[in-house]
Amino acid sequence: MRFPLPHLAIAAALVLTSACNHKSQAAIQAEEAAKAAETKVALLEQQLAEAKSGKTVGGEADTVQHLTKSQVKALERQVADAKKRAEIKKQEALTLAQAPAPREDPKPIVVEVPTGTKLEISLARELSTEKDQAGDAWEGALAADIVQDGKLVWSAGSPARGVITQSAAAGRLSNGQGALGIRLTEIAGVGIDTDTHVVVATAKGERNAKYIGGGAALGALIGILSDKNHKNDHALGGAALGAAAGTALAAGTADTVIRIPNTKPVSFSLTTPERVTLKK
Repeated sequence: MRFPLPHLAIAAALVLTSACNHKSQAAIQAEEAAKAAETKVALLEQQLAEAKSGKTVGGEADTVQHLTKSQVKALERQVADAKKRAEIKKQEALTLAQAPAPREDPKPIVVEVPTGTKLEISLARELSTEKDQAGDAWEGALAADIVQDGKLVWSAGSPARGVITQSAAAGRLSNGQGALGIRLTEIAGVGIDTDTHVVVATAKGERNAKYIGGGAALGALIGILSDKNHKNDHALGGAALGAAAGTALAAGTADTVIRIPNTKPVSFSLTTPERVTLKK
């Protein structure tokens, strides 16, 4: 059976269009990753807006004001970094969408790293209230492999990046205390959400290191610094708190500078699950 030339042209166009519209598995996965990155940006922007609104209540006014300003600076850094990562993901998705799908198109391996996964980070240098301010970035490296479902997700030595969330020398706040807080925000270029490692100190040399998890980190920290005896650590701001073993530093000295040394890895925990596409 013979078709008129116009029909053959239409058929050829349909085949070509179908081929062009066929997306590779890698392109589909890249689109999902780009959307996830944009979602993280939106969530961080929401947290930033809430911090700027000054809705947090309780605690001493001067202390709350200082901590809130620090939180805003830290979130501004996180939003800027998240936007950069989202733009990279967007460009990767566009590039893969425009590329022809390979004949053999195996589905990329995606692993979900669950909430609570421990991430041991070796800091590139010592962090201190003397040199580091809220909103500053810090760098380090993953100290141990992260394996999930028998698959290597991130290898030891992978670059890590985070943000200083609070920085006030001991005695700096109105209640005579101070705090140095850090949060891990990125592993191997992947944006992540973790708890906050905070060292609270007094001018007398007392040190009390904590992990504050969840979105209520600011409220929890305000609660800690408003409770001189730390009696309510278990239920502050609805956040999960835990003692940071081995990080009570310089106890009994009058050093007002609060430090987190790089001689021992600092442990963080994921506060939300993270989907990671494994590299082949």
